[in-house]
Amino acid sequence: MGIFKTYDIRGIYGSEIDTDTAYKIGRAFARFLNSPSYMAGYDARLHSKEMYDAVIEGLLDEGRDVTGIGLCSTPLLHFSQIKGGFGGGIMVTASHNPPEYHGFKLYDGIGGSVSYTKGLKEIEEIAASGFGKPAVKKGTLSERVTIDEYVDFIAEQAAEADYNQKIVIDPSNGSSGMVYKLLSEKLNLNISFINEKPDGNFPNHSPNPLKEESSKQIAAAVKKTGADFGAIFDGDGDRVLFVDERGERIENYFISALIAEQLLKKSPGSAIVYDLISSRVLPERITEDGGKPVISRVGYTFVYDAMVAEHAIFGSETSGHVYFKVSDSYYTESAAYAVIMLLNLLNKKKEKLSALIAPMAAKYYQSEEINIRIEDKEKALLTVENYFKGARISRLDGIGVGFDDVWFNIRASNTEPVLRIRLEGRDRKTVNEKRDLILKMLGTSE
Repeated sequence: MGIFKTYDIRGIYGSEIDTDTAYKIGRAFARFLNSPSYMAGYDARLHSKEMYDAVIEGLLDEGRDVTGIGLCSTPLLHFSQIKGGFGGGIMVTASHNPPEYHGFKLYDGIGGSVSYTKGLKEIEEIAASGFGKPAVKKGTLSERVTIDEYVDFIAEQAAEADYNQKIVIDPSNGSSGMVYKLLSEKLNLNISFINEKPDGNFPNHSPNPLKEESSKQIAAAVKKTGADFGAIFDGDGDRVLFVDERGERIENYFISALIAEQLLKKSPGSAIVYDLISSRVLPERITEDGGKPVISRVGYTFVYDAMVAEHAIFGSETSGHVYFKVSDSYYTESAAYAVIMLLNLLNKKKEKLSALIAPMAAKYYQSEEINIRIEDKEKALLTVENYFKGARISRLDGIGVGFDDVWFNIRASNTEPVLRIRLEGRDRKTVNEKRDLILKMLGTSE
């Protein structure tokens, strides 16, 4: 598969991906999607601007018109592309990967991710086959600033004219800092910023907020400033991790339960999509709040497509991605939207965030994700399925096994010989016993 991954394109700059690759991807994307208009943006990585210029040149040489919005977050690009009615979107980013990586996220005309099964495979083949001469009539390039429009959209979600909460925001030296600066000014928010300056070296911590070391700074800043919560974003601003007033990390499925509660009050009975490695707490809370929980495979493509199919008002991934319905035909991913939803909730409830999370976190015991290296992943999954054939079995994504007191999922990595194991149950002892049994069955102790 090379640099063409399950959901996007990424590789180490210089040895796996460069401006020549970017140009070819631009031309191949134009031929695959066959749309006359595209929008493009780039993140804060060291070579993103030159990769952006090269991919645009490829689109132009195929006779396609391109609107560039420059340095931006992925949610800003996604929002601007769909609202503007562009047939395709391309974000130059390697998301939460380490600094040496570069890449692209591609979107179709309805904002759906162009994944490997939905087009990246064909784009890879087109890029490898060669192009010949450029189109007779080259496309046109225009530049547009869309950040104010996006900030206005986020600000419209504010339920209050005045917020008393203190927040710490950490854009991880990525490309989303300006969104929160402008939002803070527009809503007069009390925000303390750390690592807000874009810097492709990511000098202060990894651009992946899910890494435990990445949240140490924001945890300390929240406690030092007496903030009500903190939010840390990945390199391109589409993944968010929240910490409470104590600086404690919060799983996204608990935050999503709080967001779902608010949205369902406005749209009772609506569908909400969640990924299958979420805590069972989330679908239970959706049902209690009068919503329809819809389970999805893990990954942007699956969650977003399930939202569109179910006309869902909200979608959530355990990895920190959140998606919102804007209109009957318009869905967008937005971490900033989630920040405002959380502010609305705290302003109304008048409780500490930790107090709102505690009952959910205490209901079941969740293990940390376990990753084990296994070459024959499918054989291992069949072994598990056969052993637990008396339980409730799901093959939605890997193997899901359910008992009354414990449930777990084992799924294969799309990019390496690894199985990922998630367990949850009614108590630690039961979960740990099942974990040890699975690991023994697969011939490892981790």
